[in-house]
Amino acid sequence: MLEPPLTAFEAPAGLSKVSLPRPVQTGRKGFMPAYISSPMENVMSFKLTRRALMQHASGAGLATFGTGLIVLADTTAAKAAVSFEAYHGVTAAVHQENFNRLSQKKFRPISLSVYGDAPNVLYAAVWVDRPGPAFAMVHGLNAQDYQAAFDTWRAKGYAPTILAATGSADHPVFAAVFEQGVQGAWRSRHGMTAAEFTSETGQAASAQQKLRWASIYGSPNDPRYIATWHANPGWAKWHVVGHVKASDYQGVFETQTQIPGFRPACVSVASDHSVCALFTDEGIGPWSARHGMTPDEYQAEFSRQRSAGRMPICVQGGGSGGNVRYAAIFASQDQPLARQWSATGQRPANLAQVDDIMHAFMVKHAVRSAQLTIGHNGTVKLQRAYTWAEPGHHVVQISDRFLLASNSKMFVAAAIKKLIDMGKLQTSSHAYQVLGFSNPKDNRSDTITVQQLLDHNAGYTYDPTYDMRRIALAHGLNGPAGKRDIALEMYGRTLDYAPGMAPDPKGMIYNNYGYLLLSLVVEKVSGQDYFQFLRAQVLQPDGISEVDVYPTAAANRPANLIAAEDEGVGLSALAPHSNAQVPAVFGGDGMVKETAVGSCGLAASASAMAQFIHKHAAWGMGGRAASARSGSTPGTSTWAQSLASGTDWALVVNTREWAPGSGDAFGDLTKAINAEIGRVGV
Repeated sequence: MLEPPLTAFEAPAGLSKVSLPRPVQTGRKGFMPAYISSPMENVMSFKLTRRALMQHASGAGLATFGTGLIVLADTTAAKAAVSFEAYHGVTAAVHQENFNRLSQKKFRPISLSVYGDAPNVLYAAVWVDRPGPAFAMVHGLNAQDYQAAFDTWRAKGYAPTILAATGSADHPVFAAVFEQGVQGAWRSRHGMTAAEFTSETGQAASAQQKLRWASIYGSPNDPRYIATWHANPGWAKWHVVGHVKASDYQGVFETQTQIPGFRPACVSVASDHSVCALFTDEGIGPWSARHGMTPDEYQAEFSRQRSAGRMPICVQGGGSGGNVRYAAIFASQDQPLARQWSATGQRPANLAQVDDIMHAFMVKHAVRSAQLTIGHNGTVKLQRAYTWAEPGHHVVQISDRFLLASNSKMFVAAAIKKLIDMGKLQTSSHAYQVLGFSNPKDNRSDTITVQQLLDHNAGYTYDPTYDMRRIALAHGLNGPAGKRDIALEMYGRTLDYAPGMAPDPKGMIYNNYGYLLLSLVVEKVSGQDYFQFLRAQVLQPDGISEVDVYPTAAANRPANLIAAEDEGVGLSALAPHSNAQVPAVFGGDGMVKETAVGSCGLAASASAMAQFIHKHAAWGMGGRAASARSGSTPGTSTWAQSLASGTDWALVVNTREWAPGSGDAFGDLTKAINAEIGRVGV
């Protein structure tokens, strides 16, 4: 007998469980409307026929200990933000009863999973006691019925928010939650192959949408996906990885959660226990996660997490019979924390517009941390630290240090100038001869001068800065490549052009290596570590203290060092023999910042930069000059400029990733600040 059609409930409260993570791959084409540019288009829908209503009864347990990864992002005791109910391992009939009971209590689902073999599939769900938009739920639907349900609810102004599936590509079983009033453009599909899912994900990201939910089903050789993508106006960062073997998921998890701010949002488990997972930088406070749990282990973990004040915000089952395994995410709340704006430090009334410019930029591009300092004739006029981040995130102070990227180079130029003033070096000195190198691969290497290195005209187009892992392996090193290792690598190469003869109309080909080599020259001539010489001979005499070396490793960082944020991952330059992927900002970009300290690896506050360029050239070598320099590397964007009017200003931002379609966003920001400086007449 068919059950009554699903009904929508006005903001019932209740804890929902997100069982279905965001998959990475897609299945074949039995799909609802592909994607849509308007809020309610391109979404699949289900027919509201049998098993349309989700049932709730007490059912089986909760979380468990056991195999699988569990990572505590924060071990601080928390308290669940809302009352919740969760169940797993229940039949369709019990699930329907639970739906009836909990929806009447005004609870709402936040997680849903269907798993096992038809016709004896099982369900897991989490409901929370929380107001919200009207919603409808369906379960136990085949592809045709699901499409019909999708069409029905889309026509009523609903969009899919939670999706679950099990079974083969030809005989799937679907369950879903639809909500009314989803804002912005969205899209949804089912039956996607891996290639289709990847393509749809790319299109969604380009349209500034984010994966809201996804589930993997099908077979190991023919995985399929059902997913929905929603508008992403706040430009939350997200990654989806699909069809990862259960044995490989721990490594994927560790890589993704090392990316600053990233956490798992959904983890879908296939019948063979392979995983499809969504990771995001939307903060929710303390969380923990585990996978590969048996029912008993999950129950034990659930009890432990509940005692710690956390609830399951995503529970996903996979497998059947005695082979069922669970993945779960626990937190005190499931909804992303709203970001908060903070601006600290001094600012005159006539520069109030600068705060507005920074606020608009940081909100648009989801930038968490920035600093801006403006001085005139050596007097600070504006000194601001900006934060656009979740509660609990570090609030930027004016003395905090940011990674400088290429603005590190102006400090090398000042150190070289100091050695010249001390009579220990000349601009015509041959760098490799100073270092004592001999027998180059290319005899022209011995003619490269200090001035040519400063001018980016030394014969190099190849840049080893982001190739340090390969160099360490090529030289048989057990650890990271140092400055001398990089110099020996370059000394053993054929030059790309004759020194002093850059084949470019500008007379230069920008290259980071020249400044790495210059930092090694400073060490050889001074007999000191480069940074120690810089600090003792340049920074301290100038009264500049807020400059340090930015460490590559993630561990043991000082509180005043601002996290560099970037989504990239790669093989480690710090651990060249490891095949584990690590975040770009921790050596996955191929660079060891301590080795590249002269070209890219310093850290400083915007105030220290402005103070520095008041006495030293931002570009080139010598005293203050009307000039500017920019810096960009994974996790930072920086700017330092001295104007002919006597104004010196510096800007640092802890990312170089901008909202899609923004073009030269950072360049536009510096132009806007320059325009405001000119308008006010600083």
